[in-house]
Amino acid sequence: MRVRVRFAKFGSARFLGHLDVMRYFQKVFRRAELPLMFSEGYHPHPILSFAQPLSLSYTSDGEYFDMELREEMSEEAIAACLNKACNPEIPANRVTILPDHKPNAKKVTGMSLITGASYAISLRQMPQNLPEVLHKFASEKSYMVEKSTKNGTRECDLRAGVHGLSILKNGVITRIYDDGSYLFSDEDMLCGAEHASLYDDTAVIVWLDAGSERNIPADVFLQGILSYAGITEEKPERTFHRMDLFGDKDEKKVPLWMIES
Repeated sequence: MRVRVRFAKFGSARFLGHLDVMRYFQKVFRRAELPLMFSEGYHPHPILSFAQPLSLSYTSDGEYFDMELREEMSEEAIAACLNKACNPEIPANRVTILPDHKPNAKKVTGMSLITGASYAISLRQMPQNLPEVLHKFASEKSYMVEKSTKNGTRECDLRAGVHGLSILKNGVITRIYDDGSYLFSDEDMLCGAEHASLYDDTAVIVWLDAGSERNIPADVFLQGILSYAGITEEKPERTFHRMDLFGDKDEKKVPLWMIES
């Protein structure tokens, strides 16, 4: 059986790199005594696929991996086994059972489904005019910024990659811009930012393009917005919290746990 697990990563766990997280979960599986499916060959390993890696020092409430089990289990039983063995700072917060792969069909993983991501970004020195800056930015048709890639630096249209903007302050959401492409309520935003480290309980919440085709990293968005606002400080004190990862379903971008493939 195929299973998709959504997990959080916060506290001191934010300093674990992606490879450390992969090794951590392999140990969790052994402690939890889950009946994992292994690959064949001389060096068998768990059939496990993680979604988009989280940058070092970022926290998150919406990380994912897909795994395969040899035996049928309920979602509740899998979650209980995982969290019994998990560190409190990397808990599993949702388990979804997926349909088995069809014979001779291309295997679909969470990584291949990703088309968007949402972040809560907090600055120690939040500009007083930030809401006005975000409103003005949302009215732009395009705004070009530089983005570093494996092949060097290239320009990308930051405005085209932003699909929603909100301000979170003292537990209250104020929506500034929403193009309607993401399925995400105010309650979802508050839950998604549960483990975020926020300065003055304030953050900018943004929905960005993500995935293999188009990708706007959270730090590129922040630097672009600061540049747009005329702020030249290169790396201000800030925190990044990924609230969830999204894929396409019924002409909407929805959290990966809602996509049954």
